[in-house]
Amino acid sequence: MAGPITSRSLVHGIVGRPEVSCRLGSAPPLVVESYRVLLESAIVPPLPAPVMLVHTGGKPLSYRSPRSGAAGRSLPGLVTLVPRLVRGEFALGGVGEGALVYFENEKRIPPWVASLAPSEPVTVVDELISAIVRQVVAAARDGTGDDLYLASLGNALIIQGHHAFARPVHAEHPRGSRSGLLIAHTATEYVRANLDGDLSVEAIAHRCGVGATHFSNTFRQVTGITPHRYVRRARIERACELLRTTALGIGEIAGAVGFAGQSHFCTAFTRERGVTPSAYRRSCMESGRAAVR
Repeated sequence: MAGPITSRSLVHGIVGRPEVSCRLGSAPPLVVESYRVLLESAIVPPLPAPVMLVHTGGKPLSYRSPRSGAAGRSLPGLVTLVPRLVRGEFALGGVGEGALVYFENEKRIPPWVASLAPSEPVTVVDELISAIVRQVVAAARDGTGDDLYLASLGNALIIQGHHAFARPVHAEHPRGSRSGLLIAHTATEYVRANLDGDLSVEAIAHRCGVGATHFSNTFRQVTGITPHRYVRRARIERACELLRTTALGIGEIAGAVGFAGQSHFCTAFTRERGVTPSAYRRSCMESGRAAVR
C-alpha cells in the first residue's frame, strides 16, 4: 500500500530526487533537501504542508498563484515560503540551485506558520536563513555534522523563520524588468562572494556594468531594500555564522566580513541584532550546553 502523499513526494515527482537530504532533530523536526535542477516551467499542485524555498544560486525564479493571480520573483539569496493548499506555477528558464525545508511531520506545524495562511508564496530577504541552510547542506554533504549540531541548526532555522515571516512588513516582493532582475542577481551573487572586499555602491555597480545611481534605484526596486542595507545585513549574518561555528576572535571576524575595525563592527552588529557580538556568542554557547544537558 502506498504511503500518504506528502509535500516531499509531490516535489520529488516534479523536479526529481535531491542531491542532498538531511533530517534535523529540531522541535519540530525538519528535513532539508538540496537541489540543482534544469527547469523551464512547472505547475505545483496544492501542497499538504508549507515548504520553505531557500534560493542559493542559478537563475531568478518567477512564480504565480492562480488563486489570487499574484506574481512574484525569487533571486539567489532570497527565501520563499510556499503555503499549504496553494497551487503554484513556477518558471525558471535555466539551471537553479536551492534547498527546500520541509516539516517532517506535516501535522506538527509551528503555530506561527499555521497562523500566516497567505494566499500565495511570500518572499523575504534573510541572509541568516540562507547561511543556516548552506551550513546544513555542507555538513550533510561532508558528513561533518552530528545529530546535536544539526538539531541546533534546525532550531535556529525555525526561530529565524519566525522572525522573518511573522511580521509582514519584512516581506519583500522582488519585481522589475528582466534587465533589473539581472542586475540584482549579479549584485547579490557578487556581494555574497566578496563580503571581505570593497562593496561600495560604486564597486557593485561597476561589477554589474551600470552607473551607481541607476544601480541603486534598480536594486531597491527589485529587492525592496537599498544596496547598503543589503550589504550590511549580509555581513552581519555571515558574522553570526562565524560567531556560532568558529573560535575566531571578534576582531578577526570583523575583518573577515569586511568591517574596517572591531569598534565599527561591534556598533553595527549591536544595532542590527540588539546584542553585542560577544553576548551573541555566549548566548549560542549557553544554548548548546543546555541542549547537551
